[in-house]
Amino acid sequence: MVSKRIIFMGTPEIASVYLKSLIDINYNIVAVYSQPARKKGRGMHMQESPVQKIAKKNSIKTLTPTEFFSEIIKKEIEELYPDLIIVMGYGLKLPQHILQLPTLGCINIHVSLLPRWRGAAPIEHALLNGDKETGVTIFKLVQEMDAGPILAKDVISIDQHMNKEELTEKLNKLGTELLTSVLPIFFKKSAFLVPQDDSKVTYAHKISSSMRQLDFNNEVETVHNKIRAFAPQPSAWFLFNNERIKIIKSSFVEGKFDISIIINTEFHIGCKNGKICPQILQREGKKPMQIEDFLRGFEFIVGTKIHA
Repeated sequence: MVSKRIIFMGTPEIASVYLKSLIDINYNIVAVYSQPARKKGRGMHMQESPVQKIAKKNSIKTLTPTEFFSEIIKKEIEELYPDLIIVMGYGLKLPQHILQLPTLGCINIHVSLLPRWRGAAPIEHALLNGDKETGVTIFKLVQEMDAGPILAKDVISIDQHMNKEELTEKLNKLGTELLTSVLPIFFKKSAFLVPQDDSKVTYAHKISSSMRQLDFNNEVETVHNKIRAFAPQPSAWFLFNNERIKIIKSSFVEGKFDISIIINTEFHIGCKNGKICPQILQREGKKPMQIEDFLRGFEFIVGTKIHA
């Protein structure tokens, strides 16, 4: 076991992958901090976060504070004598007095090539923007969001048809390998920190439901990018006869078509400079379906306009 004392802070599924990678190679995780259990699912039952579940499964002390400003919380962390705090998708901002507690400070894992796509939803924004590459950045935490000096980063290319789930999986593989390779160097204090170039900053703001709505008046590639940016969940959607329909997978064909019009019996939809060809769709209250199955129970008229 690596003797350095590590506190891991994270909440969602993506963060649990990094915690598990550290556990698997016997890093000394002295405590895990995660967001408190919340009501989720159809039954709205209280559910622990994915990170909390991994920690408990491995008998690691788990704490779920809602803030870090009380003396009790500060003392609690002090008494863990951390050498390092690793943060990934935690959801709470750490005040300066917490950042200064570990002997080696705090590092954050971010799934973009900082300073591009600082913020809450870097994977979605990379896909929405049609980026050709992205990656993982590990950096030293400072008070300003995602602005600290860079410890390490690695790059991955983005295929034109890759969706959020597929890209996340590739980023996790890249990121866990990057983290476990850079930690020994960091612990020896031989890592070189590179300041971020503030002139290249872009922000990946939190995603809202309205941002997932499809507008077929846009460029066909823009519409296609929005579909893959939210696939398979929570999915991009449009309204048809007052019903919200999700498109989970699509392809597109460039060309001149009637914009925002259902142009054939295959339910292809015209956009600016092309058409969207849905492959997997989901109606309200139904399961996702391949286009062939979807069309069997779905009535529409070719030539109907879809309003944004």
